[in-house]
Amino acid sequence: MTGSIDRSENSENPLVTIGRVRRPTGIKGAVLVEVYSGNTDRFAVGGSVIAEGTEYKITGTGKSGDSAKLTFASIDSIEKAGELRGVELFVPADSLPDNPDGVYYHYEILGVSVVTTYGRELGTLNEILETGSNDVFIVAPKRIEGEKKPAELLIPVLDGVIVSVDKETAIMTIDLPEGIL
Repeated sequence: MTGSIDRSENSENPLVTIGRVRRPTGIKGAVLVEVYSGNTDRFAVGGSVIAEGTEYKITGTGKSGDSAKLTFASIDSIEKAGELRGVELFVPADSLPDNPDGVYYHYEILGVSVVTTYGRELGTLNEILETGSNDVFIVAPKRIEGEKKPAELLIPVLDGVIVSVDKETAIMTIDLPEGIL
């Protein structure tokens, strides 16, 4: 899955966080990148990424362990590469590959309203935990004025839990597993 979305830059084609520069590698300006989707092959020579408002053209790709190894046209020294340490990398949302039906990038579903198949409004999906075996949705319940703030709901993403996602209305319908409420 892909990380958060930055809608402030361009509402027509928002930027999606795809990774973070871990550190420089070698002396010629290459960097190791933690790829949020886990797909270290997602980069291609000739492609580009955006970091801190600057577009970087990719001139070389590779792998090092679980990191992607990238070189950029404008970064030619370990010192310049070091300036990118910890910086998140973005791409325009429309450059991402299409997902199969029923699979969503995180940015597509974060912030949607979550309702049950019985019409009960649970709250807003505000975080997704990747646990390894299955993701867990963290839903912030709707706060009712004058009442104590309710606890967040942890919804395991298992087969049959997500019934539908309507991206137009920003509503996700779930079949709530027993014991959640």
